[in-house]
Amino acid sequence: MTIKTIAIQGIKGAFHEEAAKNVFGDEINISPSVTFQELTTKVVNEEVDYALMAIENTISGTILQNLELIRNNNLAIIGETYLRIEQNLGALKGASIHELTEVSSHYMALNQCRAFFKNYPIVKLVESADTALSLKEVSEQDNLQIAAIGSKLAIEEYGLELLAEGIETDKSNYTRFAVLGKEIDTSTDGAKVSLSIILHNVSGALSKAISLLHLLGVNLTKIESAPVIGKPFQYRFFLDFILHEKVSYQSTIEALTPLTIELKILGKYHPGKINYT
Repeated sequence: MTIKTIAIQGIKGAFHEEAAKNVFGDEINISPSVTFQELTTKVVNEEVDYALMAIENTISGTILQNLELIRNNNLAIIGETYLRIEQNLGALKGASIHELTEVSSHYMALNQCRAFFKNYPIVKLVESADTALSLKEVSEQDNLQIAAIGSKLAIEEYGLELLAEGIETDKSNYTRFAVLGKEIDTSTDGAKVSLSIILHNVSGALSKAISLLHLLGVNLTKIESAPVIGKPFQYRFFLDFILHEKVSYQSTIEALTPLTIELKILGKYHPGKINYT
């Protein structure tokens, strides 16, 4: 069996690696990327087989810049997975939570855990570039008074001790990750479709598009707008919808096309499932 190479944003132990293992299993090669642009470039240049990219979070919302990266680089969404984001506190072995003076992590992770640290007022919360990187840096220092927040995977990866688990305030924090490849497989029986469209600048254009999907029996699950750069007050819409079993993919695209100036198919794939805990 050929082991697949998967690009992720972040280093080993990042939540992106957890998402990749959800999709492809444990037997994969991870290709860390500092930025999402680097990640997409690896797919375009065929340096990796696939990539995992966060595109939506239940707290912070849609990551529009990542959808733009997918569109601009002509990448294909070929799948998706949902990951429950659990924040954990890791430190060197022998450290005590009561003796900590500094905890670092990505600012979003820190914000998710501030309520927990109200019980530890002497702890200084320090922003960093990445959760897994913060844990790696703790592992490289000889200091029992510092710790970092991130995944259990990263805490284990860097040989740290789990001081506290599930310290985030909101226990319903999920991130949706897109599985990215180079080509869309329109022949798949996957019922979920992601599109990018620019509508004709006429009255009621958006309502007509939504009404059309409703008449076709298509389940519109998401719609987001983003400004079209260089064209003031013109907007691009990112749509996700699930096809009705009696409505074909091709007929839906053909029905929408006359309403648009631009229509770009981002992906056709099987919907992911959220395992609520």
